[in-house]
Amino acid sequence: MRVLLIVVMVFLVASPVTAAPANVTYYLDGTRVEGVAPAPKGYLELPFPGTYITGSFRVRPAGSGSVTRVDVIPTRPDSKADKEMKELTERRRALEDRLKALEVRQEIFKAAAKSQSSKAPRKTKNNPEPLETIRKGTDYAVAQLEEVYRGRRRAEEGLKAVDARMDALKKEGGIGGSVARIWLSGKGGASYSFLTTGIGWTPFYDFRLAGNKMVEVTVKAQLPGTQRDKKASVVALNVAEATPGGPAVSVSGHLAPVARFTLPVEREEPFQAPQGGVSFAFRNTTGERLVAGGGACYLNGEYLGPVRFEGSSPGEVREVIAGSIQE
Repeated sequence: MRVLLIVVMVFLVASPVTAAPANVTYYLDGTRVEGVAPAPKGYLELPFPGTYITGSFRVRPAGSGSVTRVDVIPTRPDSKADKEMKELTERRRALEDRLKALEVRQEIFKAAAKSQSSKAPRKTKNNPEPLETIRKGTDYAVAQLEEVYRGRRRAEEGLKAVDARMDALKKEGGIGGSVARIWLSGKGGASYSFLTTGIGWTPFYDFRLAGNKMVEVTVKAQLPGTQRDKKASVVALNVAEATPGGPAVSVSGHLAPVARFTLPVEREEPFQAPQGGVSFAFRNTTGERLVAGGGACYLNGEYLGPVRFEGSSPGEVREVIAGSIQE
């Protein structure tokens, strides 16, 4: 059976020497970068991103001669990027503190709302309308909870934006990166490879039902945003699980198919809803692990909406729900 996936992408590796385009193999949690760079004067520098896995660099001569010396040293980050990174780090800490404070407020007002709703109405001289007093107290606590939830959402969205910018700075500004300095004897250049972590590909599944107790599953490669127009190849393994020279499936562009399976449906139940929908369970008879990812479902050719597939082990039965309405 075809192995589920290896994504090889093509991008330029910047270098003081003009290097040829590098091949990049995308795993689920990282990449393997391979390329050849000329060294006409017997010297070459290759930059590594901040996600470089220390100790993974390999280099050999591409022509006559030999590699005489290799030094891998940290790069000096761009001053503006370094300043922005420090500001973002402080901003992230402030947002984390904000979330902790909001968690405390949430517990306080949840307890207050529960306390108000559990009070027994008791009419007194100072409280002639006990039900109205309880209602006002409950409404106040609930309003405060709504404000807490809005604050948490804003803080969580802020954290995501900060993290995204910090990741971008690590790549753009050389923060956390390093550079390999390579000396060679003889003519030619160097053939090199190294591993990175953190930027991988994600499976996207098309589930197509036709009422025949089978589901056709097409696995597509969802590529990182900046690489969606590039050629690639892919494998459904983490970097640590991969072996050299593993089988690769070539793809071109975003969401290109990499594997197709027809799998048995154990249960299929339609929704009794205005727009319809379906819940079905299928058995993974591929002999391979199907990793988690997003996807879409079709029933007799009709699109039922997006789905979330939680992944499955060989032989496991997994349920998928399509067409549910989010209120």
